[in-house]
Amino acid sequence: MLSPKMANASRFGLCYGRVADNLPSPQMVAQLLVKDSVTKVRIYDYNVSVIQAFAGTNIELIVTIPNEELSNFQSEAPADQWVNNILVPLLQSVKITVVTVGVEVPTLHPNSASLVLPAMQNIHTGLTKANLADQIRVSTAHSMAILKSSFPPSSGAFNDSLATSFVGPILDFLKATGSFYMVNAYPFHAYMSEMDSVALDYALFQPKDVVVDLNTNLSYSGLLLAQVDAVYFAMEAMGHSELSIMVSETGWPRAGDSDEAVANVQNAATYNNNLLMLVENNTGTPHRTGHPLDVYIFSIFDEDMKTGKSSERHWGVFDTSENTFYYLDLNASDEGSQQKLNGTGSTWCVALPSASNASLEAGLNFACGKGNADCEPIQQGGACFLPNTYVNHASYAYNSYYQNSGDNTAACDFGGTATITTEDPSYGSCIFKADSVPSIVGGCCGNGTSSSWRKTPGNNMGRWLFLLSCILCLL
Repeated sequence: MLSPKMANASRFGLCYGRVADNLPSPQMVAQLLVKDSVTKVRIYDYNVSVIQAFAGTNIELIVTIPNEELSNFQSEAPADQWVNNILVPLLQSVKITVVTVGVEVPTLHPNSASLVLPAMQNIHTGLTKANLADQIRVSTAHSMAILKSSFPPSSGAFNDSLATSFVGPILDFLKATGSFYMVNAYPFHAYMSEMDSVALDYALFQPKDVVVDLNTNLSYSGLLLAQVDAVYFAMEAMGHSELSIMVSETGWPRAGDSDEAVANVQNAATYNNNLLMLVENNTGTPHRTGHPLDVYIFSIFDEDMKTGKSSERHWGVFDTSENTFYYLDLNASDEGSQQKLNGTGSTWCVALPSASNASLEAGLNFACGKGNADCEPIQQGGACFLPNTYVNHASYAYNSYYQNSGDNTAACDFGGTATITTEDPSYGSCIFKADSVPSIVGGCCGNGTSSSWRKTPGNNMGRWLFLLSCILCLL
């Protein structure tokens, strides 16, 4: 389910990809998003029937001129006609705020790159003639592949073959029209292509140690932040420090092929909930602190007709029955984020006694299977085998999964059969894991890294190791 406080995250939106043959009707989708208080949606064409489904909803829409239609907008007349015949009638009942002219054209359709700016200019001119230029912005979305360098972020630079001929004039246009740069940024793809140098926890916004740009001394707690700042630095190198960035696509797939093990529900929930916490906090990026990000999560649904790796078909937040695959928290200062310290600062995830055995068995199967929870202690002969009940075994497995997920409440749901507690459920020799010690030395030694060690009741060994590390640092 989605958090009932979704309206608080007004800078958050969802991408409405429709490369599928099993989706609910646009009308049902619009009703679903209204029910969950989603306020922004990105659409990948300008299908009138789809857009009309949002009539009267007050949802802000991004509509798109598809790549294959760019040639139709190379002069003012057809652009004027499109504005007057398509947009103007729709605006009577639908809130359209952005027109995206093409999607990742230089990388997906490089032969059409020269068509992008003239189409943007002509559509903006049409909007100006219709007195809509102050209401609707014109931009185009690029992938991170348009950069030749993105690490460290301060070295961000556009590809030489595109910087002067393609990117520069578009940045000038965005500045002149008061628009913004749109980037599709996917830490998942970056991790998959460079997993030897990119840590998974860093890609998921929960690094054991921050990554520091030695040129600027800026610290990064998530790969997406570094990606966005790399684009900022690249634009500044082109003389454009005034432009803002919209993250027009990002997300994490919930399933993938056998060689895409990190594409799973746990990581999708962790990434998207941590992303929403970033949006909710309005902190911006390390390089642009205080400049909140507009972020669109890809995607509302899985798209079963997409080709390529299995992960390409499993980016959805909702299933076709309009239920979420995992909990999404839109008030990230509360649920869904890492738990704030209270008292000892430790939290545990346990099964609800009221849950049915069948539901608990399903949760156990996931936690001990795909969830990679430590379930050895609840096997016969294990320290936590007794009492031999579904509630007891599920509680141990649920907590193991939850702790491995960084205390993120998105990982303590299990179909509504789990809850978070501040009471240590450990008993006898059965010890329920609490907050672990991620860095023995980093917590005390001034080595420029962060430590998330917390005091943990029942974990005296961890506490003594931490204190020992402090003593060693003083020697």
